[in-house]
Amino acid sequence: MTQETVRQLDGIFKARSLALIGASSDPDKLGYMTLDSIVSGGYEGSIYPVNPKGGKIMGLQAYGSLTEIPAPVDLAVIIVPAKFVPGVMREAVGKKVKGAVILSAGFREAGRADLEEEIASIARENNLRFVGPNVQGINYLPNKLCAMFFPVITQRGPLTVITQSGSATAGLAEWAAEEGVGINAAVNLGNQTNLCESDYLDYFAQDENTEVIVMYLEGVANGPRFLASLKNACLQKPVVILKSGRTEAGERSVRSHTGALAGNHRVFNSACRQAGAITADTIEHLYDCAKGLVGIKPPRGNRVLSIATSGGMGTLAADQAQAEKLDMTPLPEGFARELKEQGLAPLTKPSNPLDLGYVPAADFQKAALMADEKGVADTILLNLGDPVPGAVETADYLNRTMRASLAISYLGGGQEERKGRVEIHKLGLAAYPSPERAMRAIGAAARRAEITRAQSTSVSEPAIPAPANTNAGPSESRFLLEPEAVELLSSYGVSYPRHELARSPEETAEIADRLGYPVVLKVVSPDVLHKTEAGGVMVGLSSSQALKKAYEDIMQNVSSYAPKARIEGTLVCRQAPKGLEAIVGAVQDAVFGPTLMFGLGGIHTELFTDVSFRVLPIQRADAEEMIREIKGFPLLSGFRGNPGIDIGSLIELIMAVSKLMADRPEVRELDLNPVRLYEQGLAVLDVRLAVTES
Repeated sequence: MTQETVRQLDGIFKARSLALIGASSDPDKLGYMTLDSIVSGGYEGSIYPVNPKGGKIMGLQAYGSLTEIPAPVDLAVIIVPAKFVPGVMREAVGKKVKGAVILSAGFREAGRADLEEEIASIARENNLRFVGPNVQGINYLPNKLCAMFFPVITQRGPLTVITQSGSATAGLAEWAAEEGVGINAAVNLGNQTNLCESDYLDYFAQDENTEVIVMYLEGVANGPRFLASLKNACLQKPVVILKSGRTEAGERSVRSHTGALAGNHRVFNSACRQAGAITADTIEHLYDCAKGLVGIKPPRGNRVLSIATSGGMGTLAADQAQAEKLDMTPLPEGFARELKEQGLAPLTKPSNPLDLGYVPAADFQKAALMADEKGVADTILLNLGDPVPGAVETADYLNRTMRASLAISYLGGGQEERKGRVEIHKLGLAAYPSPERAMRAIGAAARRAEITRAQSTSVSEPAIPAPANTNAGPSESRFLLEPEAVELLSSYGVSYPRHELARSPEETAEIADRLGYPVVLKVVSPDVLHKTEAGGVMVGLSSSQALKKAYEDIMQNVSSYAPKARIEGTLVCRQAPKGLEAIVGAVQDAVFGPTLMFGLGGIHTELFTDVSFRVLPIQRADAEEMIREIKGFPLLSGFRGNPGIDIGSLIELIMAVSKLMADRPEVRELDLNPVRLYEQGLAVLDVRLAVTES
């Protein structure tokens, strides 16, 4: 972010005077509600309502237009019908206003792209930055500036909320206020005609009042720029992101709502994690993660101990811990004896989770301190399934005393619990109404701590750079014939079984004699992409007679499947030994550009979609993470006595595909499927490669 952009956003968030164009004395109008929010929020700068009727509104002198205001104006807050906004923008330019917040709707989202382009042009030509249009507004508590029609949040705290939904902005901010957590800022993005999510990421990354950035996004217009801003922000503070549009119906909803390009949801989440962000699944999860990243000290590792008032609460915690890849390690020998020596008598056999039953808060404190002294866990969950008098004081003492991190689940019901959670939050800690939510927050805190450690110890290594033109528009493409694709891959060191192209039954036999049996026969045709489906693949051919018959069968099968298909011949390949199968692919993602995919082959890809993604540029560490993060990784590392595969060769293959995609921006799609994996080495057995037609 340039210092000029910082200055311009300062002019909006730190404005010392503002004009509300469209102010109204009618309590049912948004112009009244917005003015009431500004006043109720405690704004200490000068406020100038603008209404053609003049007079006074809420005791403030109103002016007929911006130009009539007799003093300088830093910020224009605009809530007039869309058709009048261009005129107001021109007045703002004449008044030398520093920035604007356009709450008005009725632009691109309503079919009036022309109006939106008009205000964008005015802003570009006059270097005027603005939020919106079509927004609920902004709230920046360090300046007590609540320029939104609702809600009025005055509970100041560590969270900066940036969302593409007015309801999400309001909901997250209100949850934080009601629970005593508070917010630093709230920004509703709207149409992002001028300022976009990347600008706000850059700004709040360097904002000293922001501890955690919380984002709900429906899509981004410039994927590479967003990832650069996100990576920079994550180097400075935690960022938690929820991306909607996970399903086909969700993506349709996103397009109809804002016209944003949703992109592939799994690619989006993978790209965000690659940049260092924490990704959430629901808006509740988003809020819980954000709270945990503030209120849970960075854990030293993934080990968790649950100390609960009941067995049920401990079991719920253990179930969620496994989902979060947290380790609830058994308690050490002798721990039970020491518990008894301290006068503590657990209801069940001392284990992790530990069930103390309904005992005084002091007993929880003793057990936690003993566990901390023994180094049993990196995070201790105070898992209260009942109202426990003194819980707040105990949590405060433990947090100040223990080396381990602390999280609290308070699911006791009643006023004691609700009041207790608020008091715990005011201490700067994180408390949750269920063990599952607490454990998910611990998972987020552990992941963030791991990211931070990796950032501080990472050794700079060259990455495979992304090509300059990563967001090319739609264009015609064609699939290379397999021999062409194989030749291209070979120039990047990708292995492929020995093969030759045959154009007759006799030639297949001659080639097979040279290659050695058994062989595989595959049709070569620019019109047949799914060769197996077309009956264009025959395997296990061990004689010239079987080979010649297979050739004739393939020709007949393909002719029936695609009568007009052009057939160049058949590819005769030496059959590879059996092995575990995987898929390595790449695609030009519409949002982020060249993107890599890895997963196990067969039903793991088709049914379970057990795949991982990374956006270029990548390093070897990224390739290794891609392999390790799939659920089927135990099959690769050796499972139930089976030997593991050559991870190093697989990393080399992913890096080779990365380099190919970086060198060849014309490659639109690449599938290596299957890739057969062995204890030593691997073999690519089929290739689909599409290039853009020039």
